[in-house]
Amino acid sequence: MSGSRRLDGLLAAGVDFVAGVPCSYLKRFFAGCRELPVSAFLPAVREDHAVAACVGAWLGGRRSIAAMQNSGLGYCLEVLTSLHLMYGVPLPMLVSDRGDPSDYEEHRILGQRTRQLLDLFEIPWLEARPGMEGDEARWLVDASERERKPAVLLVGREADV
Repeated sequence: MSGSRRLDGLLAAGVDFVAGVPCSYLKRFFAGCRELPVSAFLPAVREDHAVAACVGAWLGGRRSIAAMQNSGLGYCLEVLTSLHLMYGVPLPMLVSDRGDPSDYEEHRILGQRTRQLLDLFEIPWLEARPGMEGDEARWLVDASERERKPAVLLVGREADV
C-alpha cells in the first residue's frame, strides 16, 4: 500500500512506471510515487519529458502512466499527436482537473476547455470519483491499450485519495 488509493489501483492494473510533473491536486498520488523504487518513478520537469519517458518505457515492455495538471496536457499535445496518436502508442494519463471558478486564474483558461480539447483530439476521458479508484485504473489502462492511444482520467481536488 502506497498511501494513495489511486496509485494502488494503477499498480494493481499493471502500471509499473510513472512519469509526471507534480500538481497540488495530485498531492497524495505523487507522495505515493516517491515511495516507489527509483526505476519506477521519474519526477519530470516538463510534461513532454514525462510523456517521452513513458514512450521509452512502453517500448521496453513496461506499462507506464504520465501524470500532470491539465495545463501540462495542453503543453504536450504535439508529442501526443506526433507519437501516440500517429503511431498507436498507448498512454494512460492522470490529469488534474483544474479550472473551476474558485481555482487560481492561471488554471481557468485551459482548465475550462480540457474536455473540449480531449474530445477534439478524440482522446477518451473519464472523471475520477472517490471510491472508484480500482475500476477507474482498469478503465484507464484498458481504454488506452484497446484504442492504442492516450486515455485520460481527470482528477479533481476531492478525488486525489
